[in-house]
Amino acid sequence: MTYLDLVNDVLIRLREDTIDAIGGSAQQELDDPVATMVKQFVNDAKRLVEDAHTWNGLREEWTFTTVPGTAVYPLTNAREYAIIEDIYSVNGNELDEAPLSKIRRDALRQGQNTPRYYAVDGTDTSGDVQLRLSPTPNVAVEYHAYGYQRTPDLQTDTDVLKVPSKPVVYYALGLAARERGEVGGQTSTDLFAMAKAYLNDAIALDASLNSLDDIWFTI
Repeated sequence: MTYLDLVNDVLIRLREDTIDAIGGSAQQELDDPVATMVKQFVNDAKRLVEDAHTWNGLREEWTFTTVPGTAVYPLTNAREYAIIEDIYSVNGNELDEAPLSKIRRDALRQGQNTPRYYAVDGTDTSGDVQLRLSPTPNVAVEYHAYGYQRTPDLQTDTDVLKVPSKPVVYYALGLAARERGEVGGQTSTDLFAMAKAYLNDAIALDASLNSLDDIWFTI
């Protein structure tokens, strides 16, 4: 669903008039404070849902190429909230995650070589997550990092939600009901319970798409 669809879906359930566009003049926002409030609640609900599970819709791939003598590499656009699962080189070599303290200690006592480990080491000036590799690379090799990335706040009419819409709508509705008292006889507690039920179902369905990733082996 688009941002506009989500906002209007909540407004309909609030028994309020729908809007034609997300953007509007300052006067229009003053004239329709409920719609302005719902816009914020939709993004609040989106963050709640995105943080609840590693959704397939949020899967992301980042690439970077090593430079001889350089140990730290940013993952472009891996901002605010990112989960890294795997990192592989184009040669098929996998980097294992290690404590940052080990990476720093090893860097002081070893020269350049083929990286075997990585650790997240802060962010760069753009706010992107940085990886520190160990040993420090001695050749240029392309690496692919795989994981999940929370999306920025929805802003325009056509911005698309990447996670299931039902829990987002009902969490936003619950937030609105908490502000107003109730919606159509339903309290915010009722609506949050419905949102949680929709979220649990959505997580179960999404996880079933990757059932092989949830098989555990004794080693």
